[in-house]
Amino acid sequence: MKKVQNDSKKNMIDPQQKRIIIGAVAGIAILLMVVLMFIENAQGKIVISNHTNTNLEYVKVYFVGAEGPLHEGYDVQDLEVGKSQRYPVGENKLLGAEANLEVRFKFEGAEEVFVDAGYFNDTFAGNISVDFSSTEDADIARLHVKASNGLLKSNLIDCDDEFFINITEGYEVE
Repeated sequence: MKKVQNDSKKNMIDPQQKRIIIGAVAGIAILLMVVLMFIENAQGKIVISNHTNTNLEYVKVYFVGAEGPLHEGYDVQDLEVGKSQRYPVGENKLLGAEANLEVRFKFEGAEEVFVDAGYFNDTFAGNISVDFSSTEDADIARLHVKASNGLLKSNLIDCDDEFFINITEGYEVE
């Protein structure tokens, strides 16, 4: 019987150790909440990147509704191969606007092309990525447009679109 009592004493957690464990768990939980709050409150940005083999004369990105542009947008001039530009997004009040993100661009020596990406029907202050990249065909570029409004996904914002653009002719490939 004495052996059973000794084993049960060894399995019991010392009250001081219990307090240390509870304190460590609470500290980790508080740190996690602070990190999540920082991420959610961080200012959104738009990043426009050119990973193709051709320079872009310009790229214009703006929200557009049924009656036209909803704000001035973001404008990049002379985006060279391998370069990118970043701008703060700010808050865009798009609740009820049923807006799209229009991307107008022109590769050197080609015609202007524009595409409508995504669906925005809520206030947007998140991150936008507009990424031009090369494909196996030298005349075709891939355009990936993605927007997210933070860690928690909104059903009123949906933007993760991919387009293929004929650089030499200046049109979207179906």
